[in-house]
Amino acid sequence: MNIYRFAKRTTVAGLILLLLAAGLYFAGKHLYFFLLIFAAVLLAVLFCSITNWITAKIHINRGISLFLAVVLVFGFIIGSFWLVAPTVADQFKQLGSTIPQAANKVQDWLSQYGWGNQLLQKVPDDLSVSSLMSGEESSLLSGQGSLFSKVTGFVSSTFSFFVDLLLVIVTALFFAASPKLYTEGFASLFPVRNQNRVLEVLDKCYSTLKAWMVAMLISMTIVGVSTAIAYKIIGIPMAYALAVLAFFSEFIPNIGPWLAAAPAVLVGLTLGTQTAIIVAAVYLAIQLVESYWIIPIVMKRAVELPPALLLFFQVLLGIVQGALGLLLAAPLLAVLMVVIRELWIKDVIKAKPLDAGQAHVHGHGSNDREGTGHARVVEKKVIQKRYPGES
Repeated sequence: MNIYRFAKRTTVAGLILLLLAAGLYFAGKHLYFFLLIFAAVLLAVLFCSITNWITAKIHINRGISLFLAVVLVFGFIIGSFWLVAPTVADQFKQLGSTIPQAANKVQDWLSQYGWGNQLLQKVPDDLSVSSLMSGEESSLLSGQGSLFSKVTGFVSSTFSFFVDLLLVIVTALFFAASPKLYTEGFASLFPVRNQNRVLEVLDKCYSTLKAWMVAMLISMTIVGVSTAIAYKIIGIPMAYALAVLAFFSEFIPNIGPWLAAAPAVLVGLTLGTQTAIIVAAVYLAIQLVESYWIIPIVMKRAVELPPALLLFFQVLLGIVQGALGLLLAAPLLAVLMVVIRELWIKDVIKAKPLDAGQAHVHGHGSNDREGTGHARVVEKKVIQKRYPGES
């Protein structure tokens, strides 16, 4: 009998390991799909947060609150675009013609020094400023076949982008419309005695993503407005376009701000070396204030992400999945840290042995019904707390 039990357990363990390996292989091959799902979850958290706030303040049906939340989000995006688009669009056109001129100045400055000439010699000819500026024109004249392939590639990538965006928005609306259905369904995949804990971890993940989004929005707004004001005071042309770049770059910690600094310094270089140094100093000062004062304040309710770990995770997802991986690296790492902290550090490493009373509550057999009832009570409290108005 013992041999039979041992063989049965070994077989079950082997099947579990096999399914786990298959799941990891599938996730690795289809990581882009899972990142789209996570993007939908992130957008659903935004919708749910606004929906819960409206429901709590006005005490109306959750469906109406969700509709108002969606109108507010997309109304704000469309309204902001309508207000600033004409000015920013013109400035981006100027920026597109100014940056190559500034890059040529950098090239001329480097060519005055021996080490600069050595550096320029290591740059491939097809990556030089002049070739990049004339690359589009030469490609248009190189043949209809090449032009057709580039046009079809552009149309295909654009169509794919909008399909993915539509998929994320629709999925997020489904998640936000009935979060109980998905949280309850996910928790039901685990044993009854663990469903209470799964719901608690899901609740902590929701709170973390909500706090992270609020913190990022505050940080992005402060950096964007500060950059626009500072560039206007300095007298940098295209200040609003550069401020928009600084605003959106803050969504990618560590890497994004420095990517946004390069165009600003190049634009400042067109006005002189001294202006470029002033622009770099001002941008660095804003980043220091944001990193050591704003971020610690606004991120105190969210997970504190270790900078080195975040940078490694960003590079990893950026290499594997490109821009989408880079965009979602920070919130995904925040969720992973919550899961590891709650399910591994607290429940495994720091877990204490259960006493007789706790063992009775969490036991098997006839006590499963009691555990089921307790899990359902906790689940109902969590749902009422996070999704008011949903029964």
